[in-house]
Amino acid sequence: MILLVSGALVRGACAQAAAPASPSSMPASQDNAGAQKAPPNPDDLPPLNRPGTKVALVRGVLKQLDPIRDQLVIHPFGGRDVRINFDPRTQLLPANPNAHLAGIPVGSVVSVDTVIDGGKLFALSVRTGPSTGAELNGQVLRYDAAKSRLTVRDPLSPQSVALRMTPSTIVVNQGQPASPQALSPGALVRVWFSPAQNAANRVEILAERGNSFTFEGRVVAVDLRSRVLSLSNDSDQSVHELAIASLDDTSLRLLREGAAVSVQAEFDGQRYNARTVSLLSHQP
Repeated sequence: MILLVSGALVRGACAQAAAPASPSSMPASQDNAGAQKAPPNPDDLPPLNRPGTKVALVRGVLKQLDPIRDQLVIHPFGGRDVRINFDPRTQLLPANPNAHLAGIPVGSVVSVDTVIDGGKLFALSVRTGPSTGAELNGQVLRYDAAKSRLTVRDPLSPQSVALRMTPSTIVVNQGQPASPQALSPGALVRVWFSPAQNAANRVEILAERGNSFTFEGRVVAVDLRSRVLSLSNDSDQSVHELAIASLDDTSLRLLREGAAVSVQAEFDGQRYNARTVSLLSHQP
C-alpha cells in the first residue's frame, strides 16, 4: 500500500513538472526578489549635498559593511563605533567605475564625508587609504626632548608610532604656535608626517587635560546604556564622542537624534565629559 501511494505521488509530481507554469502560478516571493535586488537609480533620489548642508568627516577603521541595512560600521579615534547609512548616491573615492563599496576589505582605514539626512548620519563619499598614511589622529604617550622623539598612540594601528621632531616641525596648540614641550602625555593630537623620513611636519594639539570645549552641532546617536553621545560638530566638521554620565535627566531628554545642541565639555585626558547641554534655535 505504501509503495502504491508513493508511486502515485511521484507520477503526480512529474505531471506538474511537465506542465508549463503560468505567470500567475509563480510564487510572489520570486517576483519580488528580483525587484528588490535592483538598486534605485541615483538620478531618481534627491541630492545629498544641498546648499547649506553641513559636511562632517569620520575617519577610522571599517569594522563592518552591512548590505542588508545599507550601513557602514566605523570605529573612529577616541570613541565607539559609528553607523553610517549609504545608498547609490554615496561616492567611492578615488573614482573607479569598477570599484564598489562592497569591495572595501574589513579593517581598511577609511575617511567618510557625512551629512545628516532624514535625522540620520549618511555617507556622502568614502575615501580609502592605508593606515600608514601621512596623517594620523592619536594621543601623546611621551615626548623625549633629548632625542627629539614624539611617541603617539594611534588607535588605527596595534602599535604606537614614534616620530622625529625636527627644527622645521610646526607645533600648534588650539590655533596658536607652541613649543614641543607643550606635548604632554594624554594630549590628543593630529600629526602630519613624512613616512619615508619618519619625521613630523606639523603637530596640532587638539585637547589637553582640563581644557574646556564648546561643541555645537547635530546629535548623531545617543547610547544611554554606555552614557555616550555622538555629535557632528559644526566648527571642525567631524564627529566627536562625549561622555554624558554627569548630565541630569532634564539634559539627557534634550539629546535626541537629529537635535541641534550646544554642549559644554571638559577633557580629562581620556575623553570629553559633557557638563551642560542646551538646544540651539535652528532645529530640524
